[in-house]
Amino acid sequence: MRIGFVNMFSFRPHVEHLYYLASLLADGGHDVFFLTCDGSVSNCYPRAIKGTSKIVECPKCIFGGVRGYSSKNITSIGHGSASIAVDVLDSLALSSSCTLNRTESEEEWNEPDVIAVRESLHGPIQTVYQSALRWIEDNNLEGVICFNGRMDLTRAVTYASEQAGIPYVTHERTWFGDGLQLIPNANCLSLRALSEMVKEYDDKPLTTSQAKVAGRLAGERFLQTNSLEWRLYNENPEPAPWPLKGAGAKVLIIPSSKNEFAGHDEWRTEWKDNTKALDDLFDAFAIRPEQVVVRCHPNWAENIGKAVGDRSLALYKNWAKKNNIYCISSGEKASTYDLIQQADIVVLNGGSSAVEAGVCGKQVICLGPSTYQEAGFVRVFRDKHAMYAERALTSLDPDMVIRKTLRFLYLRSHRFAQYVEHVRALETTRYEYFEGADPERIISMFKTGKMTADDVSFASDSLGENEVVEALKNKNWKALTVHEVERVKLNSVSIQRRFGLRWIDNFRAKMPRGDRG
Repeated sequence: MRIGFVNMFSFRPHVEHLYYLASLLADGGHDVFFLTCDGSVSNCYPRAIKGTSKIVECPKCIFGGVRGYSSKNITSIGHGSASIAVDVLDSLALSSSCTLNRTESEEEWNEPDVIAVRESLHGPIQTVYQSALRWIEDNNLEGVICFNGRMDLTRAVTYASEQAGIPYVTHERTWFGDGLQLIPNANCLSLRALSEMVKEYDDKPLTTSQAKVAGRLAGERFLQTNSLEWRLYNENPEPAPWPLKGAGAKVLIIPSSKNEFAGHDEWRTEWKDNTKALDDLFDAFAIRPEQVVVRCHPNWAENIGKAVGDRSLALYKNWAKKNNIYCISSGEKASTYDLIQQADIVVLNGGSSAVEAGVCGKQVICLGPSTYQEAGFVRVFRDKHAMYAERALTSLDPDMVIRKTLRFLYLRSHRFAQYVEHVRALETTRYEYFEGADPERIISMFKTGKMTADDVSFASDSLGENEVVEALKNKNWKALTVHEVERVKLNSVSIQRRFGLRWIDNFRAKMPRGDRG
């Protein structure tokens, strides 16, 4: 096949991952071509989030990009004749404009500052779309592999692939570090392929070794030794006894930001923001304010580039004040993990804390779509009507909740993640690579639009899960983390920059990663 590779942004470790995939497919006999920005557009996500100029940002992106790895078959962004209607440009730029402003409610999407950012991306998206279309046509490409696919310029590339009628695969860093997240014909936030795989493996027990791998991941999150995840929140927390004395079930609300999902059909709900969903939940479940604690996301007290989390924090603090609900602000050090372990019901809107609640056997409720919506350890409500459906109020069996959470953790780390044994994280942005990866797995994605699990094995019964389930019930986090994961012994593969440019990574290692710098 003739395959194109695109990463408009030089975020670590994604360019290296892209070049690894290109090398894998080239070694498999396929023709590879690259498209890169080379500072050709007037605005983009990295510049907007950091507030930097072209003079500051573009050289870093050029040297940190694919030209640092290869000098062959590289095309720069230029101009073309194809055009995109303004309403389509708006939809392609919506997610970036909302993330750059860190919106929390759909009512904020058309505020002047959000519109201004969106319109500043129209021209760059148009330019990249035109160039990508011409690049696809000139090189007779049969498929494209693109980083992310959600943010402005990357969405322009996947839109060009769609309009050209060729398949594409988006790549991203995995949740737990090892392997690569590869999603056919959808961006990095798509739930379709993940939900299909979750449903396929939901009733398949883990072997003893698989259960211990998943248990270790759970234990590391509670002990905050999960150093290979992209970001750690609520670091160095303080003990947090349950702050209320009211009768009834203890309800903990752990909201998370929704700005990245703006306009994404698979994440759409009937609610303008999550507080409206919470109001409906309280009515349906007869939840009283004196039962409830809101733990605002620690991320809302942090800057991401120049973007602040004030909108999200204000939305939930104002809602809590209006409803006389106890609210723990983002900047407070109260341990979210302590609160989860004391709660009876944990309510989220898609955040990853569902797995901590799940491995504790809690009743987990998710308001709206999520990555774990088919995993069986949560009750998912996508609209008000679902809250009044038969068995909506029926509690899930705690033992089943723990087991299915374990299976979900293993699926995310070793089934949905691809090439887990061949792409291994040493640090958050530093990887090593190994021989033996099959490039035909990607070719199959292009041809079928489907994914296969990286590990298809499972147990015939649930006995292998029992030891880990008991350790989780006893909250024996440290014992879970001592499990040594056995790695397949493979020969290493060198994936590095061209000679003379390898100093770049040593220099960049001292800088903030991704959208932080």
